[in-house]
Amino acid sequence: MKQYESYTVTDFIQDNDFQAWVRGYSKRESFWLSFLQQYPEKQESFQQARQLIRAATVAPERINDSEIRREVEHFLEQASLLIPQSQPATDTYQKKNLFIRLYATFRWGLAVAAMLIALIGIGWYFFINHQTPTQRIARPLDAATNQLVETINHTQQPLRVILNDSSEVILSSESRLRYPAHFTRNARIVYLKGEGTFSVKHQNRPFMVYTGETVTKVLGTRFVVRAFDTDQNITVQVLSGKVQVYKAKSERTPDNKEVNGLILHANQAAIFEKSDGNLTKTLVSNPALVEKSRTKEAQFIYDEVALSQILRELEVSYGIPIQFDEQTFTACKITATLTNESLYEKLDLLCKAASATYEITDGQIVISRKSFR
Repeated sequence: MKQYESYTVTDFIQDNDFQAWVRGYSKRESFWLSFLQQYPEKQESFQQARQLIRAATVAPERINDSEIRREVEHFLEQASLLIPQSQPATDTYQKKNLFIRLYATFRWGLAVAAMLIALIGIGWYFFINHQTPTQRIARPLDAATNQLVETINHTQQPLRVILNDSSEVILSSESRLRYPAHFTRNARIVYLKGEGTFSVKHQNRPFMVYTGETVTKVLGTRFVVRAFDTDQNITVQVLSGKVQVYKAKSERTPDNKEVNGLILHANQAAIFEKSDGNLTKTLVSNPALVEKSRTKEAQFIYDEVALSQILRELEVSYGIPIQFDEQTFTACKITATLTNESLYEKLDLLCKAASATYEITDGQIVISRKSFR
């Protein structure tokens, strides 16, 4: 049995199952998620090992063959100037041998450079790993630690990404997330392409998701951002808590109400239309019961109950503002049992019974009585 209580950073890195969990495909997901609850003293080693594995997972950019050929040709052209001008032009054999030697030297140089980069990386890890805890805490973050790590989900399954502040991102297929190995003291900033479901740990420093044309800013909550390049819109859906969404390049004029962005609560959504740059508030496609209502198992069973009371209960249960004429709907009595229907299906049934209609406006539900002529 593994002695987790004595695990070091090296032990975590060499643990194949820990590596698989960090990369999103471990079969012991629940064990590693609750690991720090069992071994809180391993917090520092656990986090360091996770960040190192994340950083090592990022594939380096490759130099393609055409780029290599261009560099070689340029190198050989410059090197040919070193050939004495008195040399006969017909001496192609010697020139060819010289070019071949120069090309081989160039390729050898690339290999040596790659090896040096690898050795520097290994040396950096062992330098950090063998410092005392006091040294590691007091040492300011250098450029290497502040570089962005990129995680790309090329699989067909959601990929779990744990950030330095213990916030969690579920990255959808063909999506990518760029984030620093260590967040700064002032803000937590990440960059998303594609779709991600964020569960942000509450802190005093804001958490910001940049998608190119919009910014989503929170302190701590759960929300979904969808920003694929091929989509016509960018959407932000709030699952719980509150977020602020605004354009990345807002025109700051006195009449511009979008400078401060849109404030979204649970079950509300923001849609940014790429074609015309409009940012609007609406509701999610399938509103869910908010957490407080789930804990007490909300019941929707009514026997001759005023419609106004029913609507207020729905408003609290789903956390969505519902606007209506209180006096008009108090006189309307409803007998109904609403169980597994969605919120919109419940509203359809209630409005049909009361000869009313509803519409979604600015993230709210507005109900009005039908006018009869």
